Amino acid sequence: MLVDLTPRLVAQISEKTVGLLNCFGIMWIFFEVRRHNSHALCCIRVGDPVLKLKEMLSSIYKVDSSSIGLYLEDRLLDDNEIFSQSWINGTWETLYMEPMTESPPLPDVLRSPPAEEPVQPSVLRSLRQDEEWRTRYGIAFTLECNSNESESALSDSSDYLNVAIDPFREQFYTEFDEGVLEEKIERAQHNAPINIQFESIGSAWVFNAAERLYRTVQSFQWEHLHIRESLLKNLPKVNESLGMEGPVTPLQKDLLTVMGNYVDLYYPKRTHENSGEIYVAVALHVLNHVLKTRSIIVRHSGRRKAVSGKRDECELEFRDLGLTRPKVLILAPFRHAAYCIVSTMIEMLFANSNGQSFVTNKRRFHKHYGPPGNFTPKHVQGKARHQLPLEFYLQFQGNRDDCFRLGLSIAKKSLKLFVDFYNSDVIVASPLGLRSMIGVEGEAHHEYDFLSSIEMVVLDQADVFLMQNWKHVIHVMQHLHRLPNTDHGVDYSSVRMWCLNGMASRYCQTVLLSSIGSSELRALLGHHCQNYSGLVSVIEPQQTSEGCISSVLVSMKHIFHKIPDCETLVDEADVRFKFFTERILPAYKHSETMKRTLIYVPSFFDFVRLRNYLKKEQWSFVQTNEYTSEKKVSRARCLFYHGDKPILVLTERFHFFHRYVIRGIHHLLFYQLPTYSNFYPELCNMLLQPSMNKQNHQQTISTSTVLYSPYDDLRLSGLVGRGRADNMMSSGTNCILLTGR
Repeated sequence: MLVDLTPRLVAQISEKTVGLLNCFGIMWIFFEVRRHNSHALCCIRVGDPVLKLKEMLSSIYKVDSSSIGLYLEDRLLDDNEIFSQSWINGTWETLYMEPMTESPPLPDVLRSPPAEEPVQPSVLRSLRQDEEWRTRYGIAFTLECNSNESESALSDSSDYLNVAIDPFREQFYTEFDEGVLEEKIERAQHNAPINIQFESIGSAWVFNAAERLYRTVQSFQWEHLHIRESLLKNLPKVNESLGMEGPVTPLQKDLLTVMGNYVDLYYPKRTHENSGEIYVAVALHVLNHVLKTRSIIVRHSGRRKAVSGKRDECELEFRDLGLTRPKVLILAPFRHAAYCIVSTMIEMLFANSNGQSFVTNKRRFHKHYGPPGNFTPKHVQGKARHQLPLEFYLQFQGNRDDCFRLGLSIAKKSLKLFVDFYNSDVIVASPLGLRSMIGVEGEAHHEYDFLSSIEMVVLDQADVFLMQNWKHVIHVMQHLHRLPNTDHGVDYSSVRMWCLNGMASRYCQTVLLSSIGSSELRALLGHHCQNYSGLVSVIEPQQTSEGCISSVLVSMKHIFHKIPDCETLVDEADVRFKFFTERILPAYKHSETMKRTLIYVPSFFDFVRLRNYLKKEQWSFVQTNEYTSEKKVSRARCLFYHGDKPILVLTERFHFFHRYVIRGIHHLLFYQLPTYSNFYPELCNMLLQPSMNKQNHQQTISTSTVLYSPYDDLRLSGLVGRGRADNMMSSGTNCILLTGR
């Protein structure tokens, strides 16, 4: 369809130009707008109102849409009339547009240099014939100009003239009405997920992902992701410094395929071995996002200044800002993790700068966050050092402080550290660090405006957050994308409409990295991650593992009790406590053979409840948790080892942070399955440690008693394997005995 604006606004449909195209189930009408030697290729969806086309032309030629008349044959079309496919199918009827007022001159951004001959419609590429163009650009708003048109024109951010082949632009420069977006998301929720097999990250479920993701997965090309050339040049050198082979690893390629298309990612296979690869991929994606955002803002600011004295002739409107400046939030558990992330970003920016890196406050950063160092707990001495797993040392190397927050300001050739949040592009912080700054309603300090326009959230080592305080993470996520209390000097005419309309959460990408899968992480994705571009959920390692119970080296009985009558998750804690205190615990009170029992409690709230119950019932026991002093821990271990106290109650956090080797254990009692499946064989193998009463221990058959509910599916499959876990969940028997060695 050709719209000729000289001098009469006449629209004519021609088979030589683009007419109708079906892209991914959506029918689009394409047409060319021409005036003198300039022309633009625009499109509108079948089913859109006539007013949409008039607004499009209004944005191009800077006239009020009410001053344009749109005619079909001799009939004036009403603004609310819907574009029909029959208008351009078969009969190729003629569409007329007449101006009611004279149009102002064309803006410079749309002007083409003078041509020797008038541009003919055949110059435009035909989407029907040009399969290469269709494959490369997909469905997009594009500006098609003369071959010598400046690149700046192609990067214009106008809604209808935007080169949206870049996933970044498709994600953040696509405007939806609130009702349309909600309807789109609600309709997508009824679609069945699609299983995709990635080369490195393995099998994953894809939920309502944008079409651009499937194109990249089918045929990966760097051009699909539109990563800045300067960052791509630095990538091989950064990987080489980490000892990786090749310019990009398969894991990085898979991660960038998902992240680069701005789809949410749940990756529960993070390990200490692949953490370096992951940091490089995350740093590349974050920097690419920030630099693109900054480049667009700077370019548009220059254009505003260029026409500042000509506002009556050309009213440029570029909506490229958020309500506040910070765009990326990275949550990390320890300062050492933040050190690794920021150091990788520095290297990614300045890898080829011949040793010259323009980093402000770099020395202060090294001082407060520190390089990696060897970690040895105070209580570990001599041979005991070799009894702890390697992952324990890797987890806690470097600075272990868990209360920090750091603002980063990033430019093309510089990076500033320790910047005020409202002048930052990236915030790197721990959940506790942000929680202490955000506060709660009613406190004197309740600040969260800097989180109002976050466009990307990265949670590194999210499983460790479960061992710290998961409520801090929830608190931070609940304060994302709230409308700020003050304007902080923002120009509202430059703020994106979806920010002003309170829909920022629908445009925000979340990347969740963990070493395990858990129901808490799944719930976080379900309640707080609302990206309209969908989610890629990598299948948890527990779903495919054979179980780690085979790592138990002690000959013992493993008794699994399924908690009956546990119908809802809300009642699960009460039902578990009642079952444990009435059905399990009484057998341990007066039995001589059941002494020296260690009770393992994953949840601190369950621990407090159980401890209070044991005190009330006057049980003889000792307890250790993450808040117990070293002196009291030593005393409790001594009393338990010598048999003066028959029961030791221990929390999961205590074991995670300290890994004490408890001697004198004869029996284990798991109030709930461990969050980390490998903790189970670690505790069972502690029975190999020498006991004070060796003769009595040899005569006693050691046991491990485990309580599990239908909501412990992931934990159980990580311990006994997927197949056996399914059988145990569906079995009508509430008590299952496994023997080993």
